Amino acid sequence: MQSDAERQELRRQIKDSARNRDAGTAIRCARMLVGGSNKPADVMFCASALAAIADAIQGQLGARPLRTYIVRSVTVEPILPFLATEAVFSYYVLDLEVGGYGSYADELMNPQSALANFKPDLVLILLDLEEIAGHLPDICSDGLGAGVEAEIEECAGRMAQLLRSLRSRSSARILLQGLAVPDHTSLGDIGDANLPHSLPNAILRLDERLAAICRTVSDCVFFDVDRLSARHGRARWRDARMFLANRLPVRSEFFNVYSRALVRAFSTMYRAPRKVLCTDLDNTLWGGILGEDGAEGIATGSTFPGNCYFAYQSYLKQLSSRGILLAIVSKNNEADVREAFAVRSSDLALNLNHFVACKIGWSEKSKSIQELAEELSLGLDSFVFVDDSPQECEEIRQQLPEVAVITAPVEEPWKLVEILSEQPFFDALSVTDDDLNRLNEYKAQAQRARLEHSAIDRNDFLASLEIVCTFQSALQAPLARAAQLLAKTNQFNLTTRRRSAAEIEEFASVEGGQAVVVRVRDRFGDAGVVGLALARNQGESCVIDSFLLSCRVIGRGIETALLAYIGRRALQMGARQLVGEFIPTKKNALCASFYLDHGFVNCDAKNAGDSNSKFFTLELNASVPRSPEWIKVEGYESNELSGSPVFTS
Repeated sequence: MQSDAERQELRRQIKDSARNRDAGTAIRCARMLVGGSNKPADVMFCASALAAIADAIQGQLGARPLRTYIVRSVTVEPILPFLATEAVFSYYVLDLEVGGYGSYADELMNPQSALANFKPDLVLILLDLEEIAGHLPDICSDGLGAGVEAEIEECAGRMAQLLRSLRSRSSARILLQGLAVPDHTSLGDIGDANLPHSLPNAILRLDERLAAICRTVSDCVFFDVDRLSARHGRARWRDARMFLANRLPVRSEFFNVYSRALVRAFSTMYRAPRKVLCTDLDNTLWGGILGEDGAEGIATGSTFPGNCYFAYQSYLKQLSSRGILLAIVSKNNEADVREAFAVRSSDLALNLNHFVACKIGWSEKSKSIQELAEELSLGLDSFVFVDDSPQECEEIRQQLPEVAVITAPVEEPWKLVEILSEQPFFDALSVTDDDLNRLNEYKAQAQRARLEHSAIDRNDFLASLEIVCTFQSALQAPLARAAQLLAKTNQFNLTTRRRSAAEIEEFASVEGGQAVVVRVRDRFGDAGVVGLALARNQGESCVIDSFLLSCRVIGRGIETALLAYIGRRALQMGARQLVGEFIPTKKNALCASFYLDHGFVNCDAKNAGDSNSKFFTLELNASVPRSPEWIKVEGYESNELSGSPVFTS
């Protein structure tokens, strides 16, 4: 707990940083103040100071501005400073508008409502039990359950109608809050636990239905507030007096926890999870120091404290099972490490095959992670590093600030899984087949790299890969994978527009529109969906809105094949010109010359696109991009699109 002197000093630093428009320092000091105080006055001070430099936070730190509308049936005003501050800590700047009490149905369904006129980027729907399922407590009270299931279905159907009505006229991302199970009901603890139609059981089933409905609405996430209240204690989650007097849904001591959870939930619609977890070995993956204790002396297995490390290993294995890549980054002798994995295999939840790479030696760990990033063709912001050494952790923080760092608690190893799970690094709104195949694909990538290094002629190497590109509508990718690509691809991304799933659907369905993904496979395996293009015919021009490709397949001609496909389709739909747009960022210099390299010419397109946009045109009547001859093309309308005389200049 901070002393008053410490709080005042942090306030002074925040005020000075805001005056100097130093966004990074202001946020760092605000984190310290809020984390050590949690006093409403301090949070309001931070919210006000950070709001005053919102433009600097966006410009200097790349924070995302979000026009956010709150549909509510409860009092949220005291929570708003906490929400705004927690959002800034996650690099969002919220422009908040709050709807009226009891007007949620009109706001969600009326095309002339305040919500519609606000034109939000994000809608938070925060309703209480009596608005979503007001009759449920009485129906459940007799313990017999007659009508409970029908009421659940009716309530779920009503909410589905509201969500689909909103989606039909707005591309805003949507967060729907579920219901929290009350701590006390008339059936008592025994009745609640044993009667299948008790109110707690009914609410849990209704929450399941609401979550399922959210999965059917594009760009919609279900926020499980009951899980949050259970974690912090249902008996204390709500102050009964404050709820009955003022409709305040959360006890004030949990405002920060609640706000942080809301931000974490809606972040899954804007950011892709990190892809790689790099773990140390000694006193992290296992207990003890291998070089001193030997393979038999390290702590791992079924007895304490080894089972603490086994739990961490099991957690990593579970992450790997859904596509998170694991890597070892350790200062050790490699032969000793391999011996330990062999000798203690029955006491380890993981084996070396679970790791995409092992960086074992005596180099600086920052260098090892940089090498990994290059080998995997991933940005450093895709990495999480876990190590017990404060010195190693600080070295990574200073040398590689994009990498998320977790310090393993040496004295309390049982807490490591909890610490990791509390972080949003690996949160995912969906898991695709491509995610599940990621480890195999990156191992295949290593095989390709070895073949490339041994090849004498590059064209012969590319032909030997036997590349097949399959083009699909983004709606068939599935759509979740297309949205995932838009959210996470930075380096080969010509505009870095983070289009929503609803916007992708619009490109796919509008006349003259294209929303195309490319799936790639070769002799070493299936890379999955690796590229996406969004385009739309405007008169005789086909304007490419988004064009991106995973870095792990760049340099094989796949980007050219995708451009050729878009060009041919545009020509078939009546376009005579392709218009490409490039918006430079800190990360996409790789593709700055893409359009010029493919025969486009610079054009002056003022008052169009982003202020930094550069536009390029290609006359399709004179020249259509050719797909490389070493690529075989499949997919709808693609029999004429492979490397053939169809693509001529």
